[in-house]
Amino acid sequence: MQADGSGNRPLFAEAPSDWVTHEVFVDRDTVLFNLMGHTPELRLRPTGIQSIHLRTNEVLPLGQTARGQGFWHCNATPDGRWAVGDNFDGEVFLINRHTGEIRLVSTGHVMKPDHTHPNFSPDGTRILVQSGMLSGGTSLDLMLIPVPETAAP
Repeated sequence: MQADGSGNRPLFAEAPSDWVTHEVFVDRDTVLFNLMGHTPELRLRPTGIQSIHLRTNEVLPLGQTARGQGFWHCNATPDGRWAVGDNFDGEVFLINRHTGEIRLVSTGHVMKPDHTHPNFSPDGTRILVQSGMLSGGTSLDLMLIPVPETAAP
């Protein structure tokens, strides 16, 4: 879309059986978003974290977890190397955007009725989450999860 409003178009054409949510910028040309897969009907089509290039419209799937009801929120390191996703069960996953490997890095972030909203530190070495782990979900704290040494950029 241009400043004058011309060129308005959807970045991703959502089908009736899609549930697009929790979109974030990675860099000036890339947006991550999640195609929800938390119901059997939604899982009839591919779901999970997606990347779309704003200049080419190329959509690349980053993957989906088989654990729980699938990914919920996403984010990426400023250099685009790593992505992070969470699920409804308070689990946090690190995704290598070069290899596609999905690795569980933290669990137990009970957060009824809220959720973790994972986000990376500017240097990509820590993941910030909202968590009810220490209170059994009755109150929320901000917690830092170190990116595993073997995965650090």
